[in-house]
Amino acid sequence: MLNETNWLIGLHIPASLLPVPLMWLANIMMLALVVLAIKNFSFDALLNNRPSQHVYFGAMVALLLIWKIKAGISPGLGFHHLGATMFTLMFGWPLALLGLSTIMIASVLIQHNEVLSLGVNGLLSIAIPVFVSYGILCLSQRRLPDNFFIYIFVAAFFGAGIAVAASRLSAIALLSLVQAYPDSQLVAESLLYVPLFMFPEAFVTGMLTSAFVIYKPDWVMTFDDERYIVGK
Repeated sequence: MLNETNWLIGLHIPASLLPVPLMWLANIMMLALVVLAIKNFSFDALLNNRPSQHVYFGAMVALLLIWKIKAGISPGLGFHHLGATMFTLMFGWPLALLGLSTIMIASVLIQHNEVLSLGVNGLLSIAIPVFVSYGILCLSQRRLPDNFFIYIFVAAFFGAGIAVAASRLSAIALLSLVQAYPDSQLVAESLLYVPLFMFPEAFVTGMLTSAFVIYKPDWVMTFDDERYIVGK
C-alpha cells in the first residue's frame, strides 16, 4: 500500500491502480480540454490588467497550499478541497481549467515524478468539477431570476457541493470499474463520506464568494452588479 504522504498534491488516484491504456486515453482527453480552454479565452484581458494577474496567480498559490490538506485511508480514496467552483466563478471556466491544471503540474514538479496519471486525475479533480460548476451557473442564469442570493446559494454554495460530489462519485465509479478495490471498501472508505465533504466545500465557496462580490466584485468575473443587484 502506498504511503499517503507520497501522494501527489491535489491528486486522487496513483498510477499503480489504473490500466496504462486508460491513463493514456485520459491524458489525450485532458490535453484536448486544455487546448479548448486556450482557444476560448482572450489572454489580452489578463495580460493588460496587473491587479487581475495578482489575484489569479495569488489564488493559484493559495490553492496549491490548500491542496496539501487531505483526508483519507487508502490511496485513491482521499478527499481534499477542490476550489474548482471558486475558480470557475472568479475567472470563468477556461482560466479555471488552465489555472488548476498548472497547479497540478506544479505539484508533480515539487513532490513527485508520476506524470502518467495526470490526465485521469485532471479529469476527475479539475475538468468534471469545473464544468459541473459552469453548468450550474449557466442553468441558474437561464432558469432562475437574476438575484444576488440565487447567485450565492445556487451558483456558489450549491454548485460547489455538487461539484465535489460529481468529482468523488466519478472517481469511485472509475476505481470500481477497474477493480482497484472491492466495492465494499469503496463504499466504506469513500462513498459514505461524500456528503460530509460536500458541505465544507460548499460553505467555504459560498462564504468567500459572498465576501468577494460585496467588497471586491471586480475579482469575480461571472458576477455582474447590473444583473444581480441594481434594481432588485
